[in-house]
Parts: sequence; C-alpha cells; structure tokens
Amino acid sequence: MIKSGIEALRAIQMANVASDVVYRRLGGEALSVKAVVGRSVFRSTDVDGIWTRIETRDFIVGKGQIGCEPQVGDEIEFLGNTYEVLSPNGEPAWRWSDAFHTAYRIHAMHTGG
Repeated sequence: MIKSGIEALRAIQMANVASDVVYRRLGGEALSVKAVVGRSVFRSTDVDGIWTRIETRDFIVGKGQIGCEPQVGDEIEFLGNTYEVLSPNGEPAWRWSDAFHTAYRIHAMHTGG
C-alpha cells in the first residue's frame, strides 16, 4: 500500500513540478526527460582538519526514464546550462530518492552554458 502511494505521489510530482532536461550518457545518446530539481550539501574534513563543503544541483529522475544507472561524467542540460554528474567527496554519484527505488537523485555540478 505504501509503495503504491509513493508511486502515485511521484507521478503527481513529475506532472506538476518537474522540468524538462536533457540527459546525456558519457559519449552516448541524449534523452529528453522530466526531472525535479533540488540540491544536496556534502561536508567532509581532511587529515589536516580542513573542512570542505560541496553543494550539488540534484536532478530527481524516474528510474525508467534513463534506462540504466547514472554514471560519473554523464551530463544534464537544464535551462541552457550543462551539469556534469559527479561523485562529491567520494560519495556515490546518485542515490535512491525513496525506499522503493522509484527514482534516482543524481548529483551534478555546473560546468558551463
């Protein structure tokens, strides 16, 4: 029952708050998909005690829209800007956006555009 509720909410989210983006596999095809745009903040401390803070632009994309797991180096075009999928502070380049794995939350940084 909870899974069907999450799937219904995801469909409403994609229909009402998602933006059109282009997802391009590293050296591959470009796909027009819907994504909810957000952000994540990653903090870490190096061996010298120096703090690093990285803020990423996140794109929540339905699992079935891109066909396979996002990879470092893939690109996302949004509002005329290019964002590269990355692995901040050694974290994975993406994580599931919910417990039922209905969408990827992809971490990316602005690289141009």
